[in-house]
Amino acid sequence: MTVLSEIDREILSLVLEPRPDLTRRRTPALLSLSLYSSELKGLAQTYGSLAKVHEGKPLGSDVAAARYFNTLKNNGLAEGSRSAPTLTRTGEELRAAVAAAEAAGAVLDPEFWNAKGVLLELPMIRSLMQRMIDGPDVSGMFRETWFNAQTFIECIPIDALGATLENEDKLLQLFKINSVGWEVARYFRLKDAERAEFDAAHAKTLRADFEPGTAPIDGVADLYRKAASQYQSDVRFRIRNFLGAFAKLQSELGANFPRLSRNLALSRSVNSSVATSRLTSAGGSGDGAQGIGIAPSAKPLDHPHQVIISGCPGSGKSYRLEEMVAGSGARVFRTQFHPETSYYDFVGAYRPQPVYEGAEPVGFVELDLSEFELGRPMIDYRFVAGPMIRALVYALSQPDENVVVQIEELNRGNPAAIFGDVLQLLDRNESGQSRYPVAPTVELLAHVRAATGLALDEIRLPSNLYLWASMNSADQGVYPIDSAFRRRWSYQYMGYSIPCNYAEANRKITYGGKIYDWDDFRSVVNERLIELNIHEDKLVGPYFLTSAQLASASDVLQKLFLYLWDDVLRFRQHELFSVKSFSEVATQWVAGAGSPLSINDRLQRLRIVHGDAPADSAPGETPPV
Repeated sequence: MTVLSEIDREILSLVLEPRPDLTRRRTPALLSLSLYSSELKGLAQTYGSLAKVHEGKPLGSDVAAARYFNTLKNNGLAEGSRSAPTLTRTGEELRAAVAAAEAAGAVLDPEFWNAKGVLLELPMIRSLMQRMIDGPDVSGMFRETWFNAQTFIECIPIDALGATLENEDKLLQLFKINSVGWEVARYFRLKDAERAEFDAAHAKTLRADFEPGTAPIDGVADLYRKAASQYQSDVRFRIRNFLGAFAKLQSELGANFPRLSRNLALSRSVNSSVATSRLTSAGGSGDGAQGIGIAPSAKPLDHPHQVIISGCPGSGKSYRLEEMVAGSGARVFRTQFHPETSYYDFVGAYRPQPVYEGAEPVGFVELDLSEFELGRPMIDYRFVAGPMIRALVYALSQPDENVVVQIEELNRGNPAAIFGDVLQLLDRNESGQSRYPVAPTVELLAHVRAATGLALDEIRLPSNLYLWASMNSADQGVYPIDSAFRRRWSYQYMGYSIPCNYAEANRKITYGGKIYDWDDFRSVVNERLIELNIHEDKLVGPYFLTSAQLASASDVLQKLFLYLWDDVLRFRQHELFSVKSFSEVATQWVAGAGSPLSINDRLQRLRIVHGDAPADSAPGETPPV
């Protein structure tokens, strides 16, 4: 009986997924890395079926013939129908190549198929790749295998790739642990000695006499063992053939190599200039290096790539930002910072996700005592992207579209902490691309690779990605912004002196029983505040009150006067107000008939708007805020 030691358990837990997704057989679903199928497992069987079609012989009984024909068709080797199949050009080339080798004296034994496998499968895989690019479409199995191969190869360090692809036994071992796509990356992150320990521990779990213990990792290892037992060891040659052909085609095509995104959609083709930029980003420091594999073709917007709109409260910052976004025609990802916003909210992080084991009743009930129908609840951990990474993925995937990350209240959170290493990316070159890349975490890189289908080793912001934000630097509860952060942004200041664009009928305020134009009234208030050395970021902006609030004496009291009392003139209210408490302000106000501010002499020079005082709840237009 073979059991795991504590050292075995520790090293296995560094690689194997603790809660892999299970199939109906209650085993992890190993990710396909070849065109291996239960009908035609090896090239010898495939060649035998091709020879039958060539000679006009039946593929087998009706049921078997249907399975064999479908497999040949999915591999791009046959067409027509089950009862009248014909070979495609690729199928005929494969049959003819084997027949010629046999005529020249080759013995079609396992050694022949194993030695010639890559060369024989390469034309078939090349043909399927071309069909995937040009159409007609290929089978879902081929797309899945192509995407899995793409992810698998990217998880292997460059210096280990060649030796790994030539080692069928190593490929088979990696295939047997490749259920979620990240186990291979974890394996190669181990040190050499640790990988040797893992290999020994994993070999124990595959033995016929393996007896899992009670430790959770034992059960996980047993699940992987059961999944691996469903494949014959000869699958290692098919894996080597497919991955070898994949790597050869990748080397031949360079930047024009087709890639699939996580949803198995074909990424946009790229040109040789992109290949040059990818090489530059990998080893050089050229400012023009994109380092992402796609050249954005979107028309540049008429605004800076990073801009902060600032100003006093009610100056129309958010309205201006929304106006810019609406006029850009860009895809927008909106977010608002607050004191609890973190790097993990903005960029992304591993987070718990509910999963449910099986669908049978588990005896649980909902809060309303109805039966819980989703199966036994469990918790999984998956990478969840924040708005910054969602926008980046979209910009990389859609290079002909502009993308804007819209950030409201930028300094309500701690911008330097929230942006983290993304701050490095905000240095743009003349074309709008990040001048310097960052190397993200393995989990973040894997997410971006999977979502975009791009072979990334580092991240840069493309020129079609913009970040636009609003902030109020003098408000309460805001974080200071350091010079390193500031110098990476352009600024637009929305001042207190900007005129209000409400319709004239809705731009009135009642004070002391008289009706004034809102711009005139607040100009007097701001004039007095400036004399008191109040910073202009605390002055009253044109849209501090909506038109409806201007018509409401209660809102003027609770919003404008309270702001001046508590936020602007804390501990020095007597310099603007003629009373000693806010309670007295409310008492004296009397629905607009009173005048609690010591500005009466200044108001005498203003034009009084004739007409009845507006009702306390009069409706008005919705202004920018």
